Amino acid sequence: MKLLKTVCGAGLLSLFVSCGSPEESMNKTMADFTEKCIDDVYDCDCYGTKVKTHFKTDDAYIKYYETHEEIPDELAEALFDCMK
Repeated sequence: MKLLKTVCGAGLLSLFVSCGSPEESMNKTMADFTEKCIDDVYDCDCYGTKVKTHFKTDDAYIKYYETHEEIPDELAEALFDCMK
């Protein structure tokens, strides 16, 4: 199970990283983050709801990612519920 979480966590992290400039990969709002949901892997409505439930506001989302580069553990675990 820990291996599955590690692999899925790495997949979630890849949503934040691209080969382009940092500005291209920056998610400026929760909607930007949710738009990168992978339909084949997640129920994207569930995914968006979990992100909104966790952060509550775009301001809280932005403030978190100003100082962190990874998805909070609690959110990553909640997103497992959205996997197909």
